Amino acid sequence: MRSRVPDANVIYVDPRIAAAMTDEVLKAADEAQAVIAGVYVIPTPGGLKNSVAVADSTGVLLSKLMEHAAQKTAVVALGNPYVGADFPGIQNYLCTFSNATISELSAVKALFGEIPIRGRLPVSIPNVAERGAGIERRAQLREGGSQDAKTSAP
Repeated sequence: MRSRVPDANVIYVDPRIAAAMTDEVLKAADEAQAVIAGVYVIPTPGGLKNSVAVADSTGVLLSKLMEHAAQKTAVVALGNPYVGADFPGIQNYLCTFSNATISELSAVKALFGEIPIRGRLPVSIPNVAERGAGIERRAQLREGGSQDAKTSAP
């Protein structure tokens, strides 16, 4: 992230400190042009397919962030796509299905228009999108400006 935006305000939040950081995070969101919220929830084997839990304190913080700055916030689900089902205020949502380093790097490249986005959901996310929904966006030209963008659902 910082290689693209050197003065980016990167804030790490975990459940132990989320409640105490709410004011700081919301203030930073107010001052930012854009906000990226990476949400790490790893699916556990044997659990219900749409059973995902974001720790109470971080879930409350994400809800407040959506109430405060949803239009300029991109939520990136790293690990479990069902995170979005619990946060109806999310307007911009990207799923990686993994928390591996390559997934993190690919998400950043996609958000900055450096690589195309051709994703289709292999699952339905209740109250968010049906299986097969997705977006297609070509990589942006180096000089700026998008070549093409379109969204579609089955």
